[in-house]
Amino acid sequence: MTQNTILIPSYQPNSRLPALVRDLYDDGFRHILVVDDGSEESYQSLFGISVAWGATVIHHEENRGKGAALKTGMAKARELFPNDPGIITADADGQHLPKDIRRVSEQLCREPDSLVLGVRDFDQENVPWKSRFGNKITRTFFRLTSGHALKDTQTGLRGIPSALVPKMLEIEGDRYEYEMHVLEDLAGSVPFAEVPIETVYEDRNSGSHFRPVADSARVYSRPLKFMVSSLSSSVLDIFLYWILLLILPFELALSITLATVIARTISGVVNYLINNYWCFKSKGRLRSSGLRYGILFLTQMGLSAALVTLVTKALSNAVVAKMLVDSLLFFFSYQAQKHWVFREKEGAHGKRTEALA
Repeated sequence: MTQNTILIPSYQPNSRLPALVRDLYDDGFRHILVVDDGSEESYQSLFGISVAWGATVIHHEENRGKGAALKTGMAKARELFPNDPGIITADADGQHLPKDIRRVSEQLCREPDSLVLGVRDFDQENVPWKSRFGNKITRTFFRLTSGHALKDTQTGLRGIPSALVPKMLEIEGDRYEYEMHVLEDLAGSVPFAEVPIETVYEDRNSGSHFRPVADSARVYSRPLKFMVSSLSSSVLDIFLYWILLLILPFELALSITLATVIARTISGVVNYLINNYWCFKSKGRLRSSGLRYGILFLTQMGLSAALVTLVTKALSNAVVAKMLVDSLLFFFSYQAQKHWVFREKEGAHGKRTEALA
């Protein structure tokens, strides 16, 4: 069997963790790495048992989040097992069975350039309704914002090629949002391979530390930030338009034209700056991304005018037409800004650099 590193992030685990380590060791895996993400002293005996069953355990002094634990583990795996072709991440709460971990490992060996995802069947009766609903919402969001369809965007069972680890360590996020950011950042540049796995929810997933409200907000943070940015810019646009109509000393037709152009330009610049520094946290040059944003801005404005006109003719309702068109353009704009306006590309030595216009 080709040896891949098994990486298990863990926080306040139960007896399933050492049992998983034992089963993996019995199944032939020898490079098992557990990251204790700041668990309390009362849980340390379980990590000790895991060491006895063949795992290497790394400790965070305080809880830093699943994303941080995964990054710590991947960095350590490169140091301890530099010749392993890949890393298999698995959860410590019993959701991932050793046979499925092996299947993902074998698939990674067959597709060494792909990110391998162990996908669950959320239509089974044993799946808690919040997990079923959450996955459907998340994968719909992912499809609309990335253009790629996946069956399970929340799976923690993943096969990561070793060559991909440096890029994985650069991806933003320290908590549950990290795994979604990985999919968002790699979509289109790295192939995804999906492997069906058994759907396990023991005790209605009571071992999970996922907080439905706070952690869901983190998972959807990028689209939500983009939405806030878009709405804020729209309000600013309307406010400036109203003020300018009051103060411009020209005839109405000319005042409307100037007010529209000035308000839209200022709100567009504000929207660009918010998206650059807050939504996408771009590290590229403002000149290049600003030029691309300007092209997108004008293109989207033209598309909006043309599509609203066409849809209005079909629906005979300009307001509904505007709402439908702008909703579609929202997702178009998100993808365009993420993958083109603020995109980064690989430099000559593997570092991510801002792409030139």
